[in-house]
Amino acid sequence: MSKTKNIAPPRFAQKLLLRFLKEDLAEEVLGDLEERYAKKLALAGTKKAKRDYWRQVANYVRPFALKKNRLITLKTGTMQRHYLKISWRNLLRDKVFSSIKIGGFAVGIAACILIALYINHELSYDKHYKDGERIFRIANSYESEEYSELWTNLHGPFKPVLEEYIPEIEKVSRVVLWKWGNVGDNHIRLINSPTNIYESGFFYADPELLEILEIPMVYGSQISALDKPNSIVISKSKADKYFPNQNPVGQQIVLNDDSENAYTIGGVMEDFPTTSHLQGDFIMTLKDRKSGPGTSGWCCTNYDFYIKLIPNTDKTAMEEKLVKIRDTYVINELKEAGQTRTDDIQLHQAFYLQPIQNIYLNRENIGDNMKHGTHDLIWIFGGVALTILLLAGLNFINLSTAKSVKRAKEVGLRKVVGSHRSGLIVQHLTESSFYSVLSVALGALIAWIMLPLFNEVAAQSIAIPWSSFWFIPTLLLAALTIGLLSGIYPAFYLSKFNPIEVLKGSMTKGTKASFFRNTMVVFQFTVTVVLIIAAIVSQKQFQHFMTKSLGYEKEQVINIMGLNGLNENERKVMKEEMLRSSTVKQASLADYIPVEGGRRTNFGFGLMTNRGLNEGFEASRWTVDEDYLATMSMEIVKGRNFDKAMADEESIIINETMAQAFNLEDPLGVQVIDMFDDKYRIIGVVKDFYFESLTGSIRPLAMVLGSGRETLSLKVDASNVEQTLSSIQYTWDKFKPNQPLRYSFMDQKFEQMYEGLTQAKLLLVIFSILSVTIACLGLFALSAYSVDQRIKEVSVRKVLGASAQRIFKLLASDFIKLILIAIAIAIPAGYYLMDELLGDMANRIDLSWSIFGLAALMAFTIALITVSFESFKAATVNPAARLRSE
Repeated sequence: MSKTKNIAPPRFAQKLLLRFLKEDLAEEVLGDLEERYAKKLALAGTKKAKRDYWRQVANYVRPFALKKNRLITLKTGTMQRHYLKISWRNLLRDKVFSSIKIGGFAVGIAACILIALYINHELSYDKHYKDGERIFRIANSYESEEYSELWTNLHGPFKPVLEEYIPEIEKVSRVVLWKWGNVGDNHIRLINSPTNIYESGFFYADPELLEILEIPMVYGSQISALDKPNSIVISKSKADKYFPNQNPVGQQIVLNDDSENAYTIGGVMEDFPTTSHLQGDFIMTLKDRKSGPGTSGWCCTNYDFYIKLIPNTDKTAMEEKLVKIRDTYVINELKEAGQTRTDDIQLHQAFYLQPIQNIYLNRENIGDNMKHGTHDLIWIFGGVALTILLLAGLNFINLSTAKSVKRAKEVGLRKVVGSHRSGLIVQHLTESSFYSVLSVALGALIAWIMLPLFNEVAAQSIAIPWSSFWFIPTLLLAALTIGLLSGIYPAFYLSKFNPIEVLKGSMTKGTKASFFRNTMVVFQFTVTVVLIIAAIVSQKQFQHFMTKSLGYEKEQVINIMGLNGLNENERKVMKEEMLRSSTVKQASLADYIPVEGGRRTNFGFGLMTNRGLNEGFEASRWTVDEDYLATMSMEIVKGRNFDKAMADEESIIINETMAQAFNLEDPLGVQVIDMFDDKYRIIGVVKDFYFESLTGSIRPLAMVLGSGRETLSLKVDASNVEQTLSSIQYTWDKFKPNQPLRYSFMDQKFEQMYEGLTQAKLLLVIFSILSVTIACLGLFALSAYSVDQRIKEVSVRKVLGASAQRIFKLLASDFIKLILIAIAIAIPAGYYLMDELLGDMANRIDLSWSIFGLAALMAFTIALITVSFESFKAATVNPAARLRSE
């Protein structure tokens, strides 16, 4: 027995061979193989005998297997072509329904593509650096029981301390980005040209910034381009504008007619990528400056610091080392500079290294002077994109099952003639994928057409990456995936029909299928109502900001910029000249205007009685002239305004919030001291006004007497704007004939502060419209399905005397119930989401029930109109046409 087992050929190989051999050949072939196996076993042993047996079986099987596989392949390819032809014929047979099906899906796909591109653009900021993981921005961190804060401003002399005592820092650069010196906007001209041209995008930096941020140079080098005093690097686009087809290195430009301090071009850089948090066309050096930025000592914190660490430096260890260096070398310098809060600094203040990739979205909420993206908005739009895609997919399923009655007989006949359920499933999945590919292709085309409008609304410069190797394959993969996922339910639903019941005409609706479709409609309209609520809330919040009393008059004020090319006396004479116009009521020379773009300075203040700022606080400090409050229509609630006839150089006017911060019921006459030990006596209290975003609260504000260098604000007669502007232009040309007049209306600048909210509002409205459209298509599909199912019942009812109104009510009532359920779910969900979104925002609107009532009414009306189309058509159809076959 044991010997027989040892010489027996492999049984599995024998069974495999029997599957391919006919019965009349099997005995002969197996006999020959066993005989060969026995000889091989005797000569070479068991392993080689079995290996040879398998080889012989493979030789017999291969021709049969290849032939069978070829037949299967040919059959599969033929069936796929057959299914595609059927899909195309079904599309052409019902053009309207197919157009709705593909078009609705395409709109959803287009929205998802645009949102995905937007999210990808927002998340791609500062990802282009070769050594990006080693580049950081230094931020201050303050933690106490009362509050915590992060901000970027540091002392200028901190740079040489870092370079000397921290070898882990490979390079360090200071940057001045806020309004100081020539930062921001300037009028420039070539050294030999009399004509000034307005340009923006100026900031100061140390020479090392070019190397830290790996800024590519067109002319000049990263190392030397900013290494000389009064050198400047300009972008390639500006070089092409002012020095076409030239190498401008060594050429000089003049800012604001200050020819004594002309800037020498040390290099030309490539334009900053659109995905760089730092933007600008002119980088002015901080090297060996004689005045202004670069010259302040330990008294001032005016600089952002960028550093590049050596490889493999631990970020946390570096933050701890920065604190030690500060306590060892910096604290004494601060004490000598008059800083009285050194104990508080050592106790509560630390440092935080922010990776450069985090700066744009600024999830750490670090205070700086930059424009940032909104991290929460990315999540919101991402959720909206997925929701729209889900709605489109559910709508696709509804549209696929809505006409299932018409497809039922086709399924029944196919089953009668021998089709298996698996073949029917493949057919419907192929059809679903075919429609999905068409929808994705159409969606990509719609996205490409709508991209310019989307860029305008979202204030972006996004492009569709057609040439990227991943884009087209991703679209194809997405199309097939979406097609398969959205086609699974219709495929299994249609393929399970009983052919006998179908062909007899007695197919039932199926409670499970009905429940599933109804659930989809409820979900679609729940999401739609929530989006409508979000759109209404954002619109009302925006209107609340635009109409809220600000504490000053913004509608009748014109700001004239670019006065820094004039000396102090010329600016005062221009002010007097402007006041001679009958249309100009008031005029003020002040760079501190209560809208975005005005100069901002923060000082520490304390009461003179305390003599020390440990009990003090930070306030915004503005230099204004005696006409500022009248020009801005601001109200003095206590005391008086500045007066030319009085010695008010050591006087100060504060706002109500600052008086509360001092805890003074009657602040008039009280002496205060600032961080530079300058002493002031409070002569007035101005009524609180908003000078920053309305999303925040009003901060303490102090005003001191002085005069602005850049801006002249005019309160004008708004009844004749053309005459006013003509008069202003005439006066301007007297003083600056070679410089274009540049002005802005205060109310327009105010609206620009809320561009982000405007963009979010418009995008939410657009997404709400898309959601309503897609949801209505789904509802239309369900109503069409229901009418198809009940058309004979409706016809019988009409024959028996039922009125069109009664039939309409019969058909529409089920859908109205679904919409009411959706509204009931959406209102509390919408209230919760909007309350969370508004959060603790200052000046937020109240979420009144009128908002939710309006959203519910809009959704209900739209849904009723959608349902009415099919229901009314069924209620008015001739019953004889439907019952003729009976």
